[in-house]
Amino acid sequence: MADRQDHWVFYFDPNRCIGCHACSISCKQFHGRDSDADDWRTVTHHQNANGQHPSASEYDPDTASPIENVPISMSCMHCHDAPCAEVCPTEAIVKRDSDGIVTIDQDKCIGCKYCGWACPFGAPTYGDNGLMSKCNMCLDQGPGSGAGAKSKNEQDNPIQPNCVSDCVGGAIKAGPEKEMIKEASQAAADRFKSNNERVIVEPFQGDESNLNLVEHAASENTGD
Repeated sequence: MADRQDHWVFYFDPNRCIGCHACSISCKQFHGRDSDADDWRTVTHHQNANGQHPSASEYDPDTASPIENVPISMSCMHCHDAPCAEVCPTEAIVKRDSDGIVTIDQDKCIGCKYCGWACPFGAPTYGDNGLMSKCNMCLDQGPGSGAGAKSKNEQDNPIQPNCVSDCVGGAIKAGPEKEMIKEASQAAADRFKSNNERVIVEPFQGDESNLNLVEHAASENTGD
């Protein structure tokens, strides 16, 4: 069993995200997902702290507040407590001890969608066959893949998820928790430690009220 700090997590910096959706497109291409299939990684654009959300025609980068129209990239966060795995009646979802990545074995999935209700980030998606699929940090390719793949911590040169390697602004990173914490600001590290230790998110520049943008995006994804 790997030490908890060797478990892989995502790091996201909204200050570096340009909202180009390259991460989402790269994910679909790598996993052979149809263009109209639900995204395993999504990019959404969110309003500022004053509740204003300018339309594309109204947005003027020369006059707009720096906290208007904030892009948020989100996927399965491979939570340390994996609520999806806790409710899966067939144990099709596993939080791997070796690297902390949460995988789905579609041979065991019965399509009950309990995982979808339990996930705080709205990560599970369901195909035409009713079975769940989601991000597997690119352990392998395609829906349901990765369940039996070799641990990233046992690979000589662990493959980065495609969303990370193709991120234009370097906003998304992934790796063992102990390495990602070193990438983070003190504010992001402190928040990670006090907020269920699910994903490391940098505060949006100059406004602490935007620390909850990922939670807001998750609520919209799950319809809460």
